[in-house]
Amino acid sequence: MNVSRALLIAAALLACTPLFADNPPGTIGYNQWATCPIPASAAATHTPAPAAVSANAPTHVSADHLAGYVHGESLLSGNVHATQGNRQMTAAQMQYNSASGDTHASGNVHFVSPNMELRGPTADYNFNNSSGVFNDAEFSLPQRHGRGSAKLLKALDPDHDVLSDVHYTTCPVGSRDWMLNAPDLELNQATNTGVGHNVTIDFFGVPIFWTPYINFPLNDARKSGFLDPSFGFSTFTGTDLSTPYYFNLAPNYDATFVPRIITKRGVDLGGEFRWLTFGGSQGQIDTAFLPHDKLADRERGLLNFSDSTPLATGWNFNTAYNWVSDNLYFQDLGDSLATIATTTQERHLAVSYGQPTSDWTFLTQLQEWQVVDPTVPPASYPYKRLPQALLNWQSSPDLGAAQFSLNTEFDQFQQDERIGAARLDLKPSASYSFGAAAWYFTPTAAMRVTEYDFNQNVPAGMQSNLSRVTPILSLDSGLFFQRNIGSSYLQTLEPRLFYLYVPYRDQSQIPLFDTIQPQFSFLQLFTDNSFYGADRQADANQLSYALTSRLLDASDGSELLEADLGQIRYFRNRDVQLPGVAPQTNLFSDVVGDLILNLNNNWSTSYGQQWDPATRQTDLASVGLQYHPAFHQVLNLAYRYNRALNLKQTDVSFAWPLGRHWSVVGRWNYDVQNKLTLESFAGFEYDSCCWAFQIVHRRYITQTGQANTAIFFQLQLKGLTSIGRHLEDFLQNGILGYSDTTPPQ
Repeated sequence: MNVSRALLIAAALLACTPLFADNPPGTIGYNQWATCPIPASAAATHTPAPAAVSANAPTHVSADHLAGYVHGESLLSGNVHATQGNRQMTAAQMQYNSASGDTHASGNVHFVSPNMELRGPTADYNFNNSSGVFNDAEFSLPQRHGRGSAKLLKALDPDHDVLSDVHYTTCPVGSRDWMLNAPDLELNQATNTGVGHNVTIDFFGVPIFWTPYINFPLNDARKSGFLDPSFGFSTFTGTDLSTPYYFNLAPNYDATFVPRIITKRGVDLGGEFRWLTFGGSQGQIDTAFLPHDKLADRERGLLNFSDSTPLATGWNFNTAYNWVSDNLYFQDLGDSLATIATTTQERHLAVSYGQPTSDWTFLTQLQEWQVVDPTVPPASYPYKRLPQALLNWQSSPDLGAAQFSLNTEFDQFQQDERIGAARLDLKPSASYSFGAAAWYFTPTAAMRVTEYDFNQNVPAGMQSNLSRVTPILSLDSGLFFQRNIGSSYLQTLEPRLFYLYVPYRDQSQIPLFDTIQPQFSFLQLFTDNSFYGADRQADANQLSYALTSRLLDASDGSELLEADLGQIRYFRNRDVQLPGVAPQTNLFSDVVGDLILNLNNNWSTSYGQQWDPATRQTDLASVGLQYHPAFHQVLNLAYRYNRALNLKQTDVSFAWPLGRHWSVVGRWNYDVQNKLTLESFAGFEYDSCCWAFQIVHRRYITQTGQANTAIFFQLQLKGLTSIGRHLEDFLQNGILGYSDTTPPQ
């Protein structure tokens, strides 16, 4: 066993034992070691060789004095150097046997290998088999930012090694903010296993973790053991603590047991099982069971199942089943800040086909939903699709040739106590593009054929079959103008006309199964249907006109500004509407516009507005401003307005350094109209060389209108583990630009 390798394994792998399975990324900096001082000796004393060298390579020894040479054994003193390939040992005195390779060194012994440095008063080392004993060793692992000490490192044979009184940290010299201590370690290369006893972790001298026994792998292989503990506090749960235990069952499947103590509710027993087959199938099961929720006075649980299996080239089978015991489960028991907003749980069985070289795509599935939003009434639950089938074809996009496509969809909609139907929707289309670099003109003709067979809960007197045949004609055209502004910028002017004709078809007898009308926007100026879903095909005789202008950097083509403005001129009323909505008689649509401006690398702003020319009022508006001068240094300001919903909201979020180590994060989402804070959080982050800390206080309004307060924190011992609740996802969702990992220039 290579002594330097044994010490490297012992020290470095203590930092990734199954007690702490994942080495988390830096909390604050894009480089988690950015705040570490550069070791003074790093450049002078440690220059790792690019590749390993055989232990039987020649050994070269030099010294100021040679006391004697008998039967191959030398006694050297004064600036002694012994070098074998990329390994080097220096000492004040050295007794060396060139025949056996045995070396006894004393006096400021310094051993260097490609991955570590080792210092101590004495060492017995054999250059022929790279084994030996180091006493009172101080070691450093520059590539892992680790250092420590071992009272004794002894190689028993090529496969077995013993270390005693081991201490390890990633803190710089002179700092002992945290320290991992192990009185003994045994390493077995034959079984790829390390064993330690009475292991503790100290944080500023205070023990924060202890285990009587650990068993860990000697490489990157998975190993059974405890994972990072997680805990926090909220109004709904009280103190929330979970301690996952990982089971490495086989190379292609594993499991995790997650006991969770929730002081206000009880003990939740969760688990995860994952598998991966040699055929490429992969899946996962997540479960949680709370036998008795003390606040709700009932049992509660969760089940999530997913699997994806390739069947043949391009073909795939996918299934998912998600279930919770009640519609307040995530609000009361969500174990992450993201799942609290979950409103539905999907279940499906699907077979799909698609690959880049094929013109065809296919999907068939059985799909249903569990609604977990208590504010949604049963009459508004989404329909089950038992089944759904989609078959789409698109001809190859050859220039100067006609383009053809066919979109087909079949659905069997079912829902308890609501009308059900089988629906077939076909939409063949043909188009031809004329144009050059400065212009284009694309006429498109399509035919939409939709058939209904009502077969569940059909009201008396209603037809059991309905059909709709609707031709669709569109003419899309545009121009491209470009000019230079000085030598640094290019400006484009891109006018566009889009004419759409769809004759009226009475669809008032068709129920809504999956169709909604989305919010009007700039992109909807150029679609052939103002509805999403096949239950409504909008009638149209209209012309959309729009103008886009861009300002580009002439050197690299980056976009500094984009401005869009457009409107629709209607030549007839829009009679096809959702139930309860009167036909639309206005001659003009709202004017919609967007502006995106990147002032420089630090400042950007966006503005959007929807203005009604009939009422001369703004229906929708939003404005946002971001200042992002450096990594993890961002400020966002936003305002949103919706006249129909009587909505006026402000949103402020930020992540800002207060110094070299401290930074502050926060968000305030405020309802101006109702004078109500919808969500607010504030927290601090501390980032040192070897540890980081985050704490966040959050208050938000739930789906049922209740206010919940939560406190979460995370302590990260860099290169070792993290303790608490993982906050990275929550912060990057709440603070735009928080997760930008682009290093500062």
